[in-house]
Amino acid sequence: MSAVPSERSPSERAGSGRDPSVPSDDADVVVVGAGVAGLVAARTLSDAGRRVVVLDKGRGVGGRLATRRLGEARIDHGAQFFTVRSDAFERCIDAAVADGAVAEWCRGFGQADGFPRFVGRDGMTGFAKWLARGLDVRTGVRVTDLADHPAAGYVLTAPMPQSLAILAWSTRLPDPDLADRLAAFTYEPVLAVLAALDGPPALPSPGAVQQPDHPLFTFIADNGAKGVSGRPAVTFHVTNAVSRARWDEPDEVLLASLLAEGGPWLGDARVLDAQLMRWRYAAPTTVWPATHLVVRERPEPIVLAGDAFDGPKVEGAFCSGLAAAEALLGRLDA
Repeated sequence: MSAVPSERSPSERAGSGRDPSVPSDDADVVVVGAGVAGLVAARTLSDAGRRVVVLDKGRGVGGRLATRRLGEARIDHGAQFFTVRSDAFERCIDAAVADGAVAEWCRGFGQADGFPRFVGRDGMTGFAKWLARGLDVRTGVRVTDLADHPAAGYVLTAPMPQSLAILAWSTRLPDPDLADRLAAFTYEPVLAVLAALDGPPALPSPGAVQQPDHPLFTFIADNGAKGVSGRPAVTFHVTNAVSRARWDEPDEVLLASLLAEGGPWLGDARVLDAQLMRWRYAAPTTVWPATHLVVRERPEPIVLAGDAFDGPKVEGAFCSGLAAAEALLGRLDA
């Protein structure tokens, strides 16, 4: 399976445009979650001839491949880049680069290490939109009970607490021991500060600092240097420990404090606009020792996938979604 979008007409490339209120009972498979794992699973199943509907509670696709506008700036506030190591992911990214959806940013921060760092050409969400083209993706749909979305099989790619809540409400939890193991999964939160500037920030080439010598930040990026934004704009990612400790503070308090701490990287640039973003499930603290998990064989098999199963990186989510789709196909075709 390639998990590479096939050519579609322009009207299909952004998804089907289906009304999310329309029942999905015409689907063979329902995929919950329109992040990388869900989109790759849906693409693989669709390419195998299955009728697939992807449901997501958010306003758009991508999950943590997230880009938003702040004034005239465009800013990535979730994943900042991704690397490629597996053959399957390399084939997908080669196709995305050829289509103009993905571009290489750099080969290291501070010191080149030879590994390309890739970004969506119009922001990280651009890669997700490329994966989603031609798929029946319905956003703004909060799934609570799978019985409301009948299908021959399901792939759940939401963070583990959300997937377990769906299974519990649907009375389709796995056996008690397995349910307890899955319930033990915890996630680290991340606070992200977005700032649109009136001039370039004081960041070294290639426009980012990874693991700066600072107790609050793990990554600082200039979205202009990445090629994402036509205007200077900076993303600050806060450490897991600080994010967890300060999670309940009001946005305005956090913004003022974190921007003050980030001042050295802003240089002489003035902040035109700023926003705080919160990622409650930024990274799993435990990774399941397999690419996916079949929690129900029949009827209507259910497979769990996502970054909790193959690592909290973009490539891990890709490989997990691909493996989950193949596992489900094997059971649907049996």
